Amino acid sequence: MNSEISKIQQEFFEKLGDFNRYDQLMPPSSGVYTFIKDRQGRVITANQLTIERCGFKTEEEIVGKTDYDIFSRDLAEKYATDDQHVMETGVAIIDMPELAPNKEGVIHCYITSKMPLKNSQGKVVGIMGTTTSVEYSRQALKGYLEIAPAIDYIKDHYKETINIPDLAQMTGFKNRKFEGLFKDVFGITPQTYIIKMRIHYSCLQLLKSKKSISEIATNVGFYDHSTFTRQFSKHMNCKPAEYRKKYSI
Repeated sequence: MNSEISKIQQEFFEKLGDFNRYDQLMPPSSGVYTFIKDRQGRVITANQLTIERCGFKTEEEIVGKTDYDIFSRDLAEKYATDDQHVMETGVAIIDMPELAPNKEGVIHCYITSKMPLKNSQGKVVGIMGTTTSVEYSRQALKGYLEIAPAIDYIKDHYKETINIPDLAQMTGFKNRKFEGLFKDVFGITPQTYIIKMRIHYSCLQLLKSKKSISEIATNVGFYDHSTFTRQFSKHMNCKPAEYRKKYSI
Protein backbone atom coordinates (compact mmCIF):
# COMPACT_ATOMS: atom_id res chain seq x y z
CA MET A 1 0.00 0.00 0.00
CA ASN A 2 1.18 3.51 -0.81
CA SER A 3 2.89 4.88 2.31
CA GLU A 4 1.12 8.22 1.99
CA ILE A 5 -2.28 6.54 1.82
CA SER A 6 -1.31 4.32 4.76
CA LYS A 7 -0.31 7.40 6.75
CA ILE A 8 -3.59 9.14 5.95
CA GLN A 9 -5.56 6.06 7.04
CA GLN A 10 -3.55 5.74 10.24
CA GLU A 11 -4.00 9.40 11.16
CA PHE A 12 -7.71 9.13 10.45
CA PHE A 13 -8.27 5.99 12.51
CA GLU A 14 -6.26 7.41 15.39
CA LYS A 15 -8.80 10.21 15.59
CA LEU A 16 -11.71 7.83 15.99
CA GLY A 17 -13.11 7.56 19.46
CA ASP A 18 -15.50 5.12 21.06
CA PHE A 19 -18.49 6.80 19.45
CA ASN A 20 -17.17 6.39 15.90
CA ARG A 21 -18.20 2.81 15.30
CA TYR A 22 -19.03 1.01 12.09
CA ASP A 23 -22.11 -0.64 13.56
CA GLN A 24 -23.84 2.75 13.75
CA LEU A 25 -24.16 2.50 9.96
CA MET A 26 -26.27 -0.62 10.44
CA PRO A 27 -29.39 0.24 12.45
CA PRO A 28 -32.03 -2.40 13.24
CA SER A 29 -33.90 -1.56 10.03
CA SER A 30 -30.92 -2.80 8.00
CA GLY A 31 -31.41 -6.36 9.20
CA VAL A 32 -27.62 -6.72 9.58
CA TYR A 33 -26.18 -8.11 12.81
CA THR A 34 -22.67 -6.90 13.66
CA PHE A 35 -20.12 -7.88 16.29
CA ILE A 36 -16.47 -7.69 17.28
CA LYS A 37 -14.69 -10.33 19.36
CA ASP A 38 -11.16 -10.53 20.77
CA ARG A 39 -8.69 -13.43 20.42
CA GLN A 40 -10.35 -15.18 23.36
CA GLY A 41 -13.70 -15.09 21.58
CA ARG A 42 -15.15 -12.54 23.98
CA VAL A 43 -17.66 -10.07 22.58
CA ILE A 44 -16.17 -6.57 22.59
CA THR A 45 -19.04 -4.75 20.91
CA ALA A 46 -22.21 -5.55 19.02
CA ASN A 47 -25.08 -3.65 17.49
CA GLN A 48 -28.55 -3.70 19.04
CA LEU A 49 -29.87 -6.42 16.72
CA THR A 50 -27.11 -8.77 17.82
CA ILE A 51 -27.58 -7.87 21.46
CA GLU A 52 -31.30 -8.67 21.38
CA ARG A 53 -30.86 -11.78 19.25
CA CYS A 54 -28.49 -13.13 21.92
CA GLY A 55 -31.04 -12.53 24.66
CA PHE A 56 -29.72 -9.29 26.16
CA LYS A 57 -31.04 -5.75 26.36
CA THR A 58 -27.89 -3.64 26.55
CA GLU A 59 -24.36 -3.85 25.21
CA GLU A 60 -22.98 -3.93 28.74
CA GLU A 61 -24.68 -7.28 29.27
CA ILE A 62 -23.09 -8.97 26.25
CA VAL A 63 -19.55 -7.57 26.47
CA GLY A 64 -17.15 -10.26 27.72
CA LYS A 65 -19.48 -13.13 26.85
CA THR A 66 -18.34 -15.91 24.52
CA ASP A 67 -20.36 -18.05 22.12
CA TYR A 68 -20.41 -20.75 24.81
CA ASP A 69 -22.18 -18.36 27.18
CA ILE A 70 -24.81 -17.50 24.59
CA PHE A 71 -25.53 -20.46 22.31
CA SER A 72 -25.99 -24.20 22.61
CA ARG A 73 -22.76 -26.22 22.66
CA ASP A 74 -23.03 -27.50 19.08
CA LEU A 75 -23.55 -24.02 17.62
CA ALA A 76 -20.92 -22.42 19.86
CA GLU A 77 -18.32 -24.99 18.75
CA LYS A 78 -19.04 -24.17 15.09
CA TYR A 79 -18.87 -20.39 15.56
CA ALA A 80 -15.71 -20.54 17.69
CA THR A 81 -13.97 -22.86 15.22
CA ASP A 82 -14.73 -20.49 12.34
CA ASP A 83 -13.51 -17.52 14.39
CA GLN A 84 -10.24 -19.23 15.24
CA HIS A 85 -9.66 -20.18 11.62
CA VAL A 86 -10.05 -16.56 10.52
CA MET A 87 -7.78 -15.26 13.28
CA GLU A 88 -5.08 -17.89 12.73
CA THR A 89 -5.00 -17.71 8.93
CA GLY A 90 -5.83 -14.02 8.55
CA VAL A 91 -8.22 -15.00 5.75
CA ALA A 92 -11.76 -13.66 5.81
CA ILE A 93 -14.88 -15.78 5.46
CA ILE A 94 -17.36 -14.17 3.08
CA ASP A 95 -21.07 -15.00 2.66
CA MET A 96 -21.02 -18.29 4.53
CA PRO A 97 -24.45 -19.93 5.08
CA GLU A 98 -24.93 -21.16 8.63
CA LEU A 99 -27.68 -22.07 11.06
CA ALA A 100 -28.36 -19.80 14.02
CA PRO A 101 -31.26 -19.01 16.35
CA ASN A 102 -33.26 -15.79 16.18
CA LYS A 103 -34.16 -13.97 19.40
CA GLU A 104 -37.08 -16.37 19.94
CA GLY A 105 -34.70 -19.31 19.72
CA VAL A 106 -36.02 -20.54 16.37
CA ILE A 107 -33.29 -21.79 14.04
CA HIS A 108 -32.97 -19.95 10.72
CA CYS A 109 -30.41 -19.80 7.95
CA TYR A 110 -28.07 -16.81 8.13
CA ILE A 111 -25.41 -15.50 5.77
CA THR A 112 -22.28 -14.63 7.72
CA SER A 113 -19.00 -12.86 6.91
CA LYS A 114 -16.02 -12.62 9.25
CA MET A 115 -12.71 -10.81 8.87
CA PRO A 116 -9.62 -10.53 11.07
CA LEU A 117 -8.91 -7.32 12.96
CA LYS A 118 -5.27 -6.27 13.21
CA ASN A 119 -3.50 -3.80 15.45
CA SER A 120 -1.02 -1.18 14.23
CA GLN A 121 1.76 -3.80 14.21
CA GLY A 122 -0.24 -6.06 11.90
CA LYS A 123 -0.99 -8.62 14.59
CA VAL A 124 -4.46 -10.16 14.58
CA VAL A 125 -6.17 -9.11 17.78
CA GLY A 126 -9.73 -10.14 17.07
CA ILE A 127 -12.48 -10.61 14.57
CA MET A 128 -15.25 -8.50 13.10
CA GLY A 129 -18.36 -10.04 11.63
CA THR A 130 -21.74 -9.43 10.08
CA THR A 131 -24.63 -11.80 9.62
CA THR A 132 -28.00 -11.46 7.92
CA SER A 133 -31.08 -13.61 8.21
CA VAL A 134 -32.11 -15.15 4.89
CA GLU A 135 -35.71 -14.99 6.11
CA TYR A 136 -35.38 -11.28 6.88
CA SER A 137 -33.90 -10.63 3.46
CA ARG A 138 -36.69 -12.58 1.81
CA GLN A 139 -39.31 -10.57 3.67
CA ALA A 140 -37.52 -7.29 2.96
CA LEU A 141 -37.50 -8.10 -0.75
CA LYS A 142 -41.06 -9.39 -0.83
CA GLY A 143 -42.61 -6.07 -1.84
CA TYR A 144 -40.01 -5.48 -4.52
CA LEU A 145 -40.41 -8.96 -5.96
CA GLU A 146 -44.16 -8.51 -6.16
CA ILE A 147 -43.78 -5.50 -8.45
CA ALA A 148 -40.58 -6.64 -10.18
CA PRO A 149 -42.29 -7.37 -13.53
CA ALA A 150 -43.39 -3.72 -13.71
CA ILE A 151 -39.91 -2.48 -12.75
CA ASP A 152 -38.33 -4.61 -15.46
CA TYR A 153 -40.81 -3.31 -18.00
CA ILE A 154 -40.10 0.32 -17.09
CA LYS A 155 -36.36 -0.31 -17.37
CA ASP A 156 -36.75 -1.69 -20.89
CA HIS A 157 -39.50 0.66 -22.14
CA TYR A 158 -38.97 3.98 -20.35
CA LYS A 159 -38.71 5.74 -23.73
CA GLU A 160 -42.21 4.67 -24.62
CA THR A 161 -45.65 5.68 -23.38
CA ILE A 162 -46.29 3.64 -20.23
CA ASN A 163 -49.75 3.26 -18.74
CA ILE A 164 -50.01 2.56 -15.02
CA PRO A 165 -52.99 0.17 -15.41
CA ASP A 166 -50.84 -1.92 -17.78
CA LEU A 167 -48.05 -2.07 -15.17
CA ALA A 168 -50.55 -3.09 -12.50
CA GLN A 169 -51.85 -5.86 -14.72
CA MET A 170 -48.33 -7.24 -15.14
CA THR A 171 -48.10 -7.71 -11.37
CA GLY A 172 -51.58 -9.14 -10.95
CA PHE A 173 -52.72 -6.29 -8.69
CA LYS A 174 -55.44 -3.72 -9.15
CA ASN A 175 -54.28 -0.16 -9.81
CA ARG A 176 -54.67 1.17 -6.27
CA LYS A 177 -52.98 -1.84 -4.68
CA PHE A 178 -50.14 -1.69 -7.20
CA GLU A 179 -49.53 2.01 -6.67
CA GLY A 180 -49.61 1.51 -2.90
CA LEU A 181 -47.06 -1.31 -3.04
CA PHE A 182 -44.87 0.71 -5.38
CA LYS A 183 -44.83 3.66 -3.03
CA ASP A 184 -44.09 1.41 -0.05
CA VAL A 185 -41.01 0.03 -1.82
CA PHE A 186 -39.61 3.17 -3.46
CA GLY A 187 -41.24 6.02 -1.55
CA ILE A 188 -42.51 7.55 -4.80
CA THR A 189 -45.33 6.86 -7.26
CA PRO A 190 -44.83 4.81 -10.44
CA GLN A 191 -45.29 8.00 -12.48
CA THR A 192 -42.49 9.76 -10.61
CA TYR A 193 -40.25 6.69 -10.92
CA ILE A 194 -40.67 6.73 -14.70
CA ILE A 195 -39.91 10.45 -14.85
CA LYS A 196 -36.79 10.04 -12.71
CA MET A 197 -35.52 7.25 -14.93
CA ARG A 198 -36.07 9.37 -18.05
CA ILE A 199 -34.27 12.29 -16.44
CA HIS A 200 -31.34 10.07 -15.48
CA TYR A 201 -30.83 9.02 -19.08
CA SER A 202 -31.32 12.57 -20.28
CA CYS A 203 -28.48 13.67 -17.98
CA LEU A 204 -26.18 11.11 -19.61
CA GLN A 205 -27.09 12.35 -23.08
CA LEU A 206 -26.68 15.99 -22.11
CA LEU A 207 -23.12 15.34 -21.03
CA LYS A 208 -22.06 12.66 -23.49
CA SER A 209 -23.63 13.87 -26.74
CA LYS A 210 -24.11 17.02 -28.76
CA LYS A 211 -27.78 16.29 -29.41
CA SER A 212 -30.24 19.15 -29.08
CA ILE A 213 -32.33 19.34 -25.95
CA SER A 214 -35.47 18.74 -28.00
CA GLU A 215 -33.96 15.57 -29.47
CA ILE A 216 -32.88 14.33 -26.06
CA ALA A 217 -36.36 15.01 -24.68
CA THR A 218 -37.88 12.82 -27.38
CA ASN A 219 -35.21 10.14 -27.03
CA VAL A 220 -35.94 9.56 -23.36
CA GLY A 221 -39.72 9.55 -23.68
CA PHE A 222 -40.94 13.08 -22.99
CA TYR A 223 -43.78 14.37 -25.14
CA ASP A 224 -42.15 17.70 -25.96
CA HIS A 225 -39.34 20.11 -25.10
CA SER A 226 -41.36 22.18 -22.64
CA THR A 227 -42.57 19.17 -20.63
CA PHE A 228 -39.02 17.85 -20.45
CA THR A 229 -37.61 21.19 -19.31
CA ARG A 230 -40.31 21.58 -16.67
CA GLN A 231 -39.76 18.10 -15.21
CA PHE A 232 -35.97 18.37 -15.44
CA SER A 233 -35.99 21.69 -13.61
CA LYS A 234 -38.27 20.27 -10.93
CA HIS A 235 -36.06 17.26 -10.19
CA MET A 236 -32.59 18.65 -10.92
CA ASN A 237 -33.07 22.25 -9.72
CA CYS A 238 -31.76 23.66 -12.99
CA LYS A 239 -32.67 23.69 -16.66
CA PRO A 240 -31.20 21.10 -19.06
CA ALA A 241 -29.04 23.73 -20.81
CA GLU A 242 -27.67 24.91 -17.47
CA TYR A 243 -26.89 21.33 -16.44
CA ARG A 244 -25.02 20.70 -19.68
CA LYS A 245 -23.01 23.89 -19.37
CA LYS A 246 -22.14 23.29 -15.72
CA TYR A 247 -21.07 19.64 -15.86
CA SER A 248 -19.80 19.05 -19.40
CA ILE A 249 -16.07 18.46 -19.52
